[in-house]
Amino acid sequence: MAIKVCLDAGHYGKYNRSPAVSSYYESDMTWKLHNYLKKELEAFGIGVVTTRTNQNTDRALYERGAASKGCNLFISVHSNAVGNVVNENVDYPVAYVLLNGSSTDIGLKLAKVVEAVMGTAQSGRTATRQGTNGEYYGVLRGANAVGTPGIILEHSFHTNTRATKWLSSDSNLQKLAKAEAECIASYYGVTKKEETALTKIMGNAVATVEQMTAYIKEKNPDVAQSVVDMIPLYLLEGKAEGVRGDIAFAQSCLETGNFGFSGSAVTLDQNNFCGMGVTSNGMKGNPFDTPQLGIRAQVQHLKAYASTVDLKSECVDPRFKYVTRGCAEYVEWLGQKENPDGKGWAAGAGYGAKIITILNTMIGIKSETTEPEEVWYRVRKTWTDAATQKGAFHSLENAKRCADENEGYSVFDESGKVIYSNDTFTPYLVRVSIEDLNIRKGPGTDYDKTGKYTGKGAFTIVEEAEGKGASLWGLLKSYQKNRDGWISLDYTERV
Repeated sequence: MAIKVCLDAGHYGKYNRSPAVSSYYESDMTWKLHNYLKKELEAFGIGVVTTRTNQNTDRALYERGAASKGCNLFISVHSNAVGNVVNENVDYPVAYVLLNGSSTDIGLKLAKVVEAVMGTAQSGRTATRQGTNGEYYGVLRGANAVGTPGIILEHSFHTNTRATKWLSSDSNLQKLAKAEAECIASYYGVTKKEETALTKIMGNAVATVEQMTAYIKEKNPDVAQSVVDMIPLYLLEGKAEGVRGDIAFAQSCLETGNFGFSGSAVTLDQNNFCGMGVTSNGMKGNPFDTPQLGIRAQVQHLKAYASTVDLKSECVDPRFKYVTRGCAEYVEWLGQKENPDGKGWAAGAGYGAKIITILNTMIGIKSETTEPEEVWYRVRKTWTDAATQKGAFHSLENAKRCADENEGYSVFDESGKVIYSNDTFTPYLVRVSIEDLNIRKGPGTDYDKTGKYTGKGAFTIVEEAEGKGASLWGLLKSYQKNRDGWISLDYTERV
């Protein structure tokens, strides 16, 4: 039986500002979380209905609950409050469930999941509330009227500073959504189907300049030399933004008919190799002053679809602002018909698959003149510390095995790049926006203060640990040697 869940983002517009963290609005958090949860549930093949398509749209409470007709479960997403003042003593999730008991079991399971993920001070629980017409809450009254087990899931209290800061992090909300979706899927006996591997747009190019050149010369023997000369720019501009430049080139081959421009809406002199700005038949598209600027705009447009990360360079893409950021993480999703949200670069069927076919053909071209290089893998603690070397191996598997047998060791290639480590933690940057964030001698408020503060700025975290007084503690890189410089990550923002 197909499972369907109705998700309701509690409140609309800008509503319920936290007295503990002035930048927090319950309506913002619930809108984000219900969207993350929708995506995670759909990954299990669970159907999802939402009560609103826009955060700023109001809808009657009863109607929102009744919108769940035909669904297996209704969930209204919220954060709770103790009045309108800060209260640091109350910190727990609660699932308000139906009086008839139909949602009590799944409600308690979800409340316990929220407790575990958020690390709340008090345990998760369920509650009911009787009104004069049965259910007190309008959304639950509406869900009950159409026979849907309903829940109002309160994600702790935004009158508690720790909980509010935790809920202000998008990465934390994503963790919550993943855990809640897994709980719901498990409750209804749904397992994820094995997915076909998709091709991420963000990342390092696989095809080389030589392979791309060989491809275009084979497909179009009369290709202009200026096109061949600009091929390295795809990899250069792609690397600058973290976009696979070989994917951008494959897309250009598709859009320009392998740079023959036959039947294309753009011409070579426009320096527009991706149909930028061709939004309807008869439009010529945007011109660019140089080939590099045209390629840069294309790469930036791909990044707009594939990522929510800010651009590294000044934006030259005239249509960047029209893209819903991050709506097409994979090449296969660039076609609107294949995109889960119906968004994408092109309306034609199989658009992404056509790019993949071109890309795979490029990657499959082998160089007959290149001699195979002798490869060595070295096992050391750090690349610069040759004295710790445990050996050099031709076999990567043997090198990995050696690293696993020695704590703190990694496998390096001849350039010094780490290609395997038994330490799964990757250092990352955080931004501190307050002057007086304490640095402690250990991960917890039960460790002494060093008497120093971080001040405002960006800092590298090299290790994480749980401890008293914060949801998570981070070790500063500058204190790595003596391990006595820890800060609460609740007061930081990951960069």
